[in-house]
Amino acid sequence: MKPRLVVLVALGSLACGGGGSRTPAPQSLNETLAQFLSAAKANDGKRMATLWGTERGPAADWMKAEELTQRVAVIQRYLNHAGYRVVEGPLPVPGQDNQRTFRVELQRANGCNVVLPIDLVRAKSGTWLVLDVHLGVAGNPAAGCKP
Repeated sequence: MKPRLVVLVALGSLACGGGGSRTPAPQSLNETLAQFLSAAKANDGKRMATLWGTERGPAADWMKAEELTQRVAVIQRYLNHAGYRVVEGPLPVPGQDNQRTFRVELQRANGCNVVLPIDLVRAKSGTWLVLDVHLGVAGNPAAGCKP
């Protein structure tokens, strides 16, 4: 009876999502950045949560669900865009061998463009994750263009 219960619990957790990502994490810096910005544009918070994190791994694997949902929602609002282009990068981060930074121009739907740094980190698993999107540089997405 107990082995059956274990199997049922395992299958149930897989069916319910069970935490973590089913989509494989991208292996390259450029793929991670492109998928993260694509998820932001599509308002796909779950995918963003699997591509955002620290050396520990994706935030979806270790952050409390409520906090994660709130943080990803804020990041999505700031990074919502009609298009983007990489202006520069990946560039090394001084003193951080496991980090790289990009300068990315976001083209917002309101006609404003903003350039901001987006930092990536190599997780212990070897995959690259978005570490910091520098929201302070992104400007208020609800505000009009600043001259």
